[in-house]
Amino acid sequence: MARKKKSKGRRKPEPDSKRVDKEESENKAEQVDKSNESGSSVDVEAQHVDESDPSRESESPKSESPKKKQTSKHNKGGNADGVLALFDHPDTILHAAEKARDNGFEKWDVYTPFPIHGMDDAMGLGRSPVPWITFTMGVVGFASALILQFGTMVYSWPNNYGGKPFAAWPSFVPITFEMTVLLAGVSTAIGSLFLGGIFKLRKRIAHPDVTSHRFAIFVEATDPKFDEEETLSLFEGTGAIEVRAVKEGE
Repeated sequence: MARKKKSKGRRKPEPDSKRVDKEESENKAEQVDKSNESGSSVDVEAQHVDESDPSRESESPKSESPKKKQTSKHNKGGNADGVLALFDHPDTILHAAEKARDNGFEKWDVYTPFPIHGMDDAMGLGRSPVPWITFTMGVVGFASALILQFGTMVYSWPNNYGGKPFAAWPSFVPITFEMTVLLAGVSTAIGSLFLGGIFKLRKRIAHPDVTSHRFAIFVEATDPKFDEEETLSLFEGTGAIEVRAVKEGE
């Protein structure tokens, strides 16, 4: 009886195929564990490198609010009102006016003690609108006088003067002439002053020689293409006897 119990307690040897399968599964489990351990160690090393390397922090995207570009306005004229160039001969200032015209200045003028032939073309000025102002207002005066007299003497208040016809046009000629000349002359004077800039409240150039024996060109600092240094160098190359920037208060 004792031998039988002892024989029952013994384990039967497993077949070779099952043993091989078990060894293979154990080997695979060991390989998976090793790979997991190696992967975790690599992650730890990479994290350590990222924390210790400052260059990687600079490569990381920054969540900063975009900064607005600051633009500074550059005052090309400084504190100058403009540039004044003085000349001593009409031909010289004609050449300088052509240079200023070709440079594209818009707010500039020429001062001369007497009219210079060809200056309008040199400055690039078109035909003056003053003749059209004179003609238009002359026509308005002519028509107004005729309408007033015919309307009064023929329609509104007709009167018999010595048996003459109501529409006695020869008697209307003096009034018509006077109204035509009056409106044309007054409008021409006002238009000339207005177009000449007499009503603009701007400071005039204070130089003793401009209206006597010198010729001058003045470019305002408010001109879109004004640059103090470039304007000075431009007129210095045109034969000017004096070129300077006119400062505020002068």
